[in-house]
Amino acid sequence: MIATDSPRRCLLFVPGARPERFDKAVASGADQVCIDLEDAVGRDDKVTAREATLQFILATQNKSAPTSQSAQSRPPVQLGLRINSISGLDYGSRALGLADLQRIVETGARPAFIMLPKIEDAEDVLRVEKILAHTDIPVIPQLESPHAIFEARAIAGACKRVQALMFGGYDYAVAARVKPGERGWFWARAQLAAAAAEAEIGALDVPSLELKNMHEVAAETEQVIALGYTGKAAIHPSQVATIQNIFLPTADEHQRALRVLAAVASATSAAIQVDGKLVDRPIVLAAQRVAELARLGLRG
Repeated sequence: MIATDSPRRCLLFVPGARPERFDKAVASGADQVCIDLEDAVGRDDKVTAREATLQFILATQNKSAPTSQSAQSRPPVQLGLRINSISGLDYGSRALGLADLQRIVETGARPAFIMLPKIEDAEDVLRVEKILAHTDIPVIPQLESPHAIFEARAIAGACKRVQALMFGGYDYAVAARVKPGERGWFWARAQLAAAAAEAEIGALDVPSLELKNMHEVAAETEQVIALGYTGKAAIHPSQVATIQNIFLPTADEHQRALRVLAAVASATSAAIQVDGKLVDRPIVLAAQRVAELARLGLRG
């Protein structure tokens, strides 16, 4: 089942040159699946991968996409794609990215989102906005350079179409001359998350390259949640359950949130206390977020 209003804790990438993996990715349980037409596809295969991706999205729209299990047994998933770069920094890639957008419009494919790699400023987003003007497809700009991070606030607020910002950590590390990882990424991650929060949109973190040690994946997910991230990307289905579980509240967190919301609902004055602590507006908003996530389950 494809949904457009499901939560966005984990975004699973799947190579656009491997259409035999598309259905498996959709069935993985990830909140979002992103078919990748950029890094995961060689230049000679770009057109073939684009057409296969759009055909899969169209088939899914028509509820005829190939499936290995009943549509009723699938968790909702947002199915989108990452196009090639439309940034003016790379004219060769820019032509491919613009062609990707034109084909999306021409075919009538309506992915749940389009990820825009290597976005440098708001003008890049507005260029896409003009092409997609007669559609309601959301976009996720991917910020992969120091300049892009400095422009994060403008990119986040470029247009209402922006659904989330994504941190492109490995390209950023090369451009910023830092080591990939918590210390090298800390400043950029925090800047991006703050810009996304200000614009009230999502913030997606770079995927972990760890495919076996899920404790490491869980720890990295905890780190970015602490910075304000609402989701994290994955590059393999084995990472999905771990990432999505970490975004869920614990039973204790859920119970406290319910106590806060109950106290607010029954309050007869502005001074509200729960568990001996004053409850103000930020506490109430946090409790509402916890209660919303708890609808998906509690952390295992």
